[in-house]
Amino acid sequence: MGSKDIPPSGYRSFSFYLLLFMVILVISIVGFQTINDYLYTKDNFDLESHNLQVQTEQNVEAAMRLSDTAANILDNSMNDRMLQGLNEVNQEYAKAGGDPARMDLDTIQKNLGEGYDIYVIDESGVIVKTTYPPELGEDFKTVPYFYSYLTKIRNSTGFFPDRVVHELLGAGQFRKYAYMPTPDHRYVLELGLGGPSFDLINQKLDNYKNIQNIVNANPYAEQYTVFNTMGRRIDNNTLPDNQTEEYLQQVINARQDLEISDPDHSRTTHFIFVDLKDETYGSDPSRIVMITYNMDLIRNALNRLIIYHLLIALLAICIGCIIAYFLSRRMTRPIQAIVKDAGIIAGGDLDHRIGTTQNSEFAVLEQSINTMVDSLKAAFQKMKDDEIFQKEMIDQLPVAIFIKRADNGQYVYWNATSERLFRIPGSKVIGKTDQDLFPPEMVSAIKKESIELFLNRSEVRNKIISNKHLDGRIIHMIIVPIFDSNGSPQYVLGISEDVSHQNINLKMDLLFSITRHDILDNLAVIASHLERAQLMNSHEEMQQFFDKTIGSIESIRNQIAYMRVLQEGGIISPKWQRVREAFEAATNLLPEHRATIGEDVGNVEIYADPLMPRVFYTLSENSARNGGNCSSGIHLSVRKDNADLLICFEDDGYWVSEADKEKIFDVGYDTGQIHGMFLIRELLGFTGITIREIGTPGVGVFFEIRVPAGKFRSVH
Repeated sequence: MGSKDIPPSGYRSFSFYLLLFMVILVISIVGFQTINDYLYTKDNFDLESHNLQVQTEQNVEAAMRLSDTAANILDNSMNDRMLQGLNEVNQEYAKAGGDPARMDLDTIQKNLGEGYDIYVIDESGVIVKTTYPPELGEDFKTVPYFYSYLTKIRNSTGFFPDRVVHELLGAGQFRKYAYMPTPDHRYVLELGLGGPSFDLINQKLDNYKNIQNIVNANPYAEQYTVFNTMGRRIDNNTLPDNQTEEYLQQVINARQDLEISDPDHSRTTHFIFVDLKDETYGSDPSRIVMITYNMDLIRNALNRLIIYHLLIALLAICIGCIIAYFLSRRMTRPIQAIVKDAGIIAGGDLDHRIGTTQNSEFAVLEQSINTMVDSLKAAFQKMKDDEIFQKEMIDQLPVAIFIKRADNGQYVYWNATSERLFRIPGSKVIGKTDQDLFPPEMVSAIKKESIELFLNRSEVRNKIISNKHLDGRIIHMIIVPIFDSNGSPQYVLGISEDVSHQNINLKMDLLFSITRHDILDNLAVIASHLERAQLMNSHEEMQQFFDKTIGSIESIRNQIAYMRVLQEGGIISPKWQRVREAFEAATNLLPEHRATIGEDVGNVEIYADPLMPRVFYTLSENSARNGGNCSSGIHLSVRKDNADLLICFEDDGYWVSEADKEKIFDVGYDTGQIHGMFLIRELLGFTGITIREIGTPGVGVFFEIRVPAGKFRSVH
């Protein structure tokens, strides 16, 4: 394939997009399935981990309740022994005269047997006498509910056995307690049974070890601790840290479970309250189990689950992409063959045919392309014939037509009439720009005009041109901008026609009309003077009116002579004229008047129509006629305004209202005060000169004639 067959930069082949679609489809399906599987597995994992936590906590509570049930069974078998022992202690209290200090508790302990401990608790809840020295002086007021229970016993009578429970203030071993008030209700006698008789019970009903076995079965449980209702650990009877103690008090007071989250350390702690209290007994064997779960372990397990699913997904995507690649190559092979043949046809070989394939859909495409190529061949031939016809037709038109590009300004068409009108052969124009063909001042004007033309999209520019490069001929030109379907400028179309002869007729018609009007005015003046002369009595008065009549006749003669000179000399081409001479020639045509005429124009020449003196005559004649019997001052001057020249005609004999400053230049405007201004503007406009009235009403008229750069010069 040649360089023309290389696809433009940024374009991709069909096989690429097909492969991309397949890859996206594979990724979407695998991704959706992977996410769905992961979410399903994660939900199951979360559910199982939650169920495991619930199961662990339920097992802990069940184990503790089982131990409590076993202790209750043992409890009932020991009440008789405890009653007998307390009766002996009570007898010793009576023998000692109600003074605990005189009681011989050691002898009673030996008589009762091994494992018994005796306590005497006063009305303040303090152990004042005991066979177990470590607990001497213990104050049960620190356990409010138990102190209330002791007070109730002290004020009652009878035997009050307690349950087999863990001792509150000792080493936490199982013990059996029973209570009996003294007859004087001053003390409570307590008998505790423990020792070797409870060793097997302590071993078999060791809740701490049982709970340890249950908690260790949960891989996410990091640690556990069991507390009694006094907030002490049951394994070493110690208090926890302040924060944990605060949580324990909340649980003990509410007698409900509590969950504490610590997201900073990825930990969750459950406080499980196991309610074992029996209102029949004074002691409260309830337990609080604190289990801390490590959420990092759960998160790590989830992360491993994610990695596993991602690996499976990546493997599936790789396999799918490989399959998609081979499928896309196979599916696009016929298309590549068609593209190759189409590239040869696009290179200009319209006789080349699209090859056949084994696919029915592509066979239809092949046939359609071949049919389209045949249609293109016929269309190209017809377009070529039409182009030749149009070119020949445009070349034979009697008007000049040229076309140039909007982007670089190069001319792309220049018909035969353009060659004759502008006297430049087409071979020297095609491919050239205005800079290559015309002088700088003309190029600058054309460039400015083109910019304005494309800014005003709907504008069609009409203009009359006449300069020395056209040998004084007057050309009527129409400039049309051409845009593409997107609204971007493409070409500039120019249509030109030589209207020199039409211009002659126009100017002659205008001139004859104005001259006829002036002659009729002068005849009216003559007739008036003659009528008034018949009424005069003296020869001097009649002679005065005859002199005025002769002045009017002389004005008529001068105007007719001026018209004859113009007819003989021709008024086709503009020429350089001295402003002073044109102004003097105009004032010489004026009839008798009282106006004071002055000028200060120097030696300035302007490039204007040969009828330039008629311009000054019309302005001066309007001033002389409107001045009346009053003397008026007419003054002509020139001054520079940037690159232009201003010719200023001033007169203080009459003025123009603001409403009429533009109307005086309209065709047919004639109020008897001002006439001929339309002719003035037309004559000046042939060479690009403009005129306007800017005088102050009530002061006088001020006509400003603006001569553009290049149309004036100073001579010596």
